[in-house]
Parts: sequence; structure tokens; C-alpha cells
Amino acid sequence: MEVDRRHFVVGSSLALSGLAQAGAGNAARPATPTTRRRIATEEAFTTPAQTKAMLALADSSWPSLDLGLWRSRTIDSPMISHLSLEGDRLRLMDQSGIAMQVLSLTSPGVQMFDADLGVAIAEDANDRLAEHIRKYKGRYAGLATFTPQAPKQAVKEMERAISRLGLNGFICNSHTNGEYLDDAKYWPILEAAEALDRPIYIHPRSPSDAMTSAYGKYGLEFAVWGFQAEVGLHAMRLILGGVFDRFPRLKIIIGHMGENVPFHLGRSDTRHNREHAPIKRKPSEYFLDNFYITTSGVTDHLPLKYCIEKLGADKILWAVDYPYEFNQIAVDAMDAAPISEADREAIYFRNAERVFRIT
Repeated sequence: MEVDRRHFVVGSSLALSGLAQAGAGNAARPATPTTRRRIATEEAFTTPAQTKAMLALADSSWPSLDLGLWRSRTIDSPMISHLSLEGDRLRLMDQSGIAMQVLSLTSPGVQMFDADLGVAIAEDANDRLAEHIRKYKGRYAGLATFTPQAPKQAVKEMERAISRLGLNGFICNSHTNGEYLDDAKYWPILEAAEALDRPIYIHPRSPSDAMTSAYGKYGLEFAVWGFQAEVGLHAMRLILGGVFDRFPRLKIIIGHMGENVPFHLGRSDTRHNREHAPIKRKPSEYFLDNFYITTSGVTDHLPLKYCIEKLGADKILWAVDYPYEFNQIAVDAMDAAPISEADREAIYFRNAERVFRIT
């Protein structure tokens, strides 16, 4: 296995340093009433195979920004424990009144590995995820992992994940070796997602190795800025690259209140250059038609209200970003949001049930 070209996203240092405290805090407070149905849509897990392979990369000399947090971790570290499919996950969900988590393999999934290893870890992760969903019927849904670096195998696994495993969509951790899904070699993946009528959730990871010098200082590579800059870039590449002219029914989900994209749609419309990007419509029109966003990690009510007005409540899904963010904080924020009950209900669960075909 090559070790000079791969990467992992582990979340903010705040979440890492506060996990034990958060668990204790959740345990100490009375349970949140469960009269509201809540589906959290960006919730991470890991598997023994992924953890072992990522820790092996962390032992290499590869200077990838994604590996920084793994280099201080061991197989029995608190973060690995919280990423387990078992452990305290259900107890903490119940404590905060969360009915269901939509689970996905923690970033960067399998996108740092050589193709053969990535395919094997993806298949194992999807099998484990499907088994876990069956074991705890009604408590979990799942997004399938695939290997963008091996597009043919990725398509095969995507088809298996939906037709045989009954999973609910797909997860892709932004760039793969510095490349994005607008590249024509990845179009079979987009074609498969459109044909299967399931969304691709584009999840953050740190900027690619080519951007190390710009982001590798002040912690900019992580959630403070690099994550949203990376996924926002990916979203705009899909739009300006004409992906949705070719795949008009393709659905993309991005988290963290849209990774800054919704707040710049007006400027994108007025400043995009049709000579450089000969797309048929305005960038905002593709975003409104082909994208959903989630609230993961964002509890400020102002951006929520803006996105409801700009995109519509039917385009927003609630998420926590567990275990990198805290269940109770996300619940308290959405419960207190100054929005209509109809919008709150749509964001909390109705949109997720529709988009991920949760019954």
C-alpha cells in the first residue's frame, strides 16, 4: 500500500477535547422530551478495518493535513470509542430525544487508500452498517461508502448498497487525491447515483496536498475554515462544470448550513463567466434544484432563518455531526429556533424521510 498520497478528517479540536465532558453533561441532565421526531443526518462511525488502515497512514511520513489528528491517536483512544457503532451512541441519542441517526463512515472514508484496499474497506463498512441497521430496526439509516479512485468498482458497490443492502444514499468525502467529481472520469458515479435515485452527501475533509502551505497554519485545515472552503469549492465545481446539465436529476447534499455557498449565490450569479463555464442556467438555479443542505455543526439561528428564506425549509435537513459535535446542543438550538412549527417539523424529520426514503 502506498502511503504518500492519502487523508482523514477528524473534526474540530473543540469536539476532540470535549468529548468526555459532553458525554458526562448529557448523562447528567434530564432526558429531552421525545414528542418531536428528530432524524440526525450527518452522524459518523468507523470500523476496525478503517481505523487500522488510517492509523497505519498516520505512522507514515506523508504530510497530509488530514493525518495530523490521527498521529496523536491509538486504537483505544476516546474518539475511536465514540465512533463505534455500539458504545454510548444509542444512550446519548435517547438522552437527547433523537429518534434516528443517518450513519456514514467517518471522513475521509476510503479515499486515502489504494484502490484495492479502499474497495475492501468500503464493502466491509457497508456490510457492517446494513447489519447494524437491521439489528436496531427504526433507529438507524445509512449512507454507503464507495471508492472514487476506482470508478467501476464504485458503481458496482453503489448498486449493491441500494439493491441488496437497502442503504439510503451515498457518502463522498470531497476531493480524491486532489480531484473532484466534476472530472469526467467520475461521471459513471454520478450517473449511477442519478439512476438509483439516491443522493450523494459530499462531506468535508481537509484541503488537498497542493493547498498544504496555505491551510496548514493556525488550524485552518479543519472546521474553522478549511472544511467548508473545500466542500464549497467542490459544490461550485459541480455547478460550473455543467454536471447538472448532464445529470439533471442528480441530488447532492452538503452540510454545515451549506458550507457558505447559500450566502454567495447572488454574487455567483452576477460574476460567473459563461465563457469559462458555459452552463445553461444561473448557478443559483442549479443549487436550488439539485442541492440540499444540513444544519450539522451550526446552531446560530440567523443563518438558519436566511437559508429557509433563500432555499426553502424543504431543502434543509437537521444534523448533529456526532461525535464531533454534541447532540444536546444541536437539539436545544433547533427546538428554540424562531421558525414555524411546520418548518421545524420539515427540517427535523420530514425532509430526511423523503430524501433518504426512510419509512
